[in-house]
Order: sequence, then structure tokens, then C-alpha cells
Amino acid sequence: MYKLPFLRAAGQARAAAECCGDAAATALSLQAIALPADNPLGALARRWHALGPVLWLWRAPTGCAADLRAVAGWNCIHRIEPDGICEALRFYRNDGREQARLYLLPDSDYLVWEQLLHCVPCSVPEPPRGLHQRLRDAAWSRAGHAWQGAIVRFCHGVDAGRPWLLAEAVAAVSATGRRRALDICGGLDATLAG
Repeated sequence: MYKLPFLRAAGQARAAAECCGDAAATALSLQAIALPADNPLGALARRWHALGPVLWLWRAPTGCAADLRAVAGWNCIHRIEPDGICEALRFYRNDGREQARLYLLPDSDYLVWEQLLHCVPCSVPEPPRGLHQRLRDAAWSRAGHAWQGAIVRFCHGVDAGRPWLLAEAVAAVSATGRRRALDICGGLDATLAG
């Protein structure tokens, strides 16, 4: 587990800014996420840089970064909720617990998202569920470490031959995007950074 979820060292921020091609990114916080070396998730995650601003949620002890090396599988969800359409990628460990989620926001690039979904199995429309089943699902999604979240933009980096995904915190998003991120985090009792 990586102890510093957001790296503020000038050298690391500068390297990420060069990776992303944005000199203004040197003042922003970065999260370094370890990618699995022998898992197809690494190839999928390398495409996230084109998505633009997205909501990144992860489960780890407070103050720790996401670690995707434990991810054993993933799928996408499409559903209509009372506050709008929800599209996300969910990442699972071997025991079935969720490790992370990646949510589409109104500020994201929808065409890139659609291309990305062609590489991911999507869940079929969910049949109507009773209150007991919904409460059980909600309890299961909250079991374990608390959810942490941030609105980020991804870029890829390599350090000593190990692949890393850098998540740059995005401060400027639309009011609709920020409200959607807050609603999603509120539903999972997640803490939204920034």
C-alpha cells in the first residue's frame, strides 16, 4: 500500500505535467496508483488519460492511495437513478469486494467513454429488487475501508520499469459535474477530496 495518496513533491508534479503536456499541472496534487504488471487492467487503465475529468473512488485506509494490484475483475454499470443516469466502471478483488470505481461525469469525454466500454463487460439491466436486497447491497458496498473520492484527470507514468497511473486532482469542473460527484459520494458515504 502506498502511504501518500497525493504527492506534492515538485519533481513528481513536474514529471506528471510533462506526461500530461500541461505546465499548469505542477501546482496540483497527484495520486500515484500502482498498476498490475500481469493483468489486462493495466492496458485498460492506460486508456483513461483521454477521458478528461472523472470521479475516482477507491477503498483504502485513510490517507492511502488506491492500489489496483489486488483487482481481479471489473465490469461496468448503467442504470437510471432518481438524479440521472449513472455510468461507472467497478473493480473487484478476488473475494468479490469492490476496490475502486470510476464514474463518468458531465465534464468527461463521452466518445472516449463509449470506446472504453467496448473493452469491458457490462452488467445486464438489473431486474426490480426488493427493499431487503437493496439494503443488503448497500451494506456490502460499505463493508471494509471507507470510500475516498476525488475528481481527477489521469495520465500514465513509468518509474524504474514499473507502470504507474497518475491521477491529477481537477479543481475546475462544471457546477453540474461537482454536484453529480457530491451526490455519488453521498450515496456511498465517501469523502470527496477538493
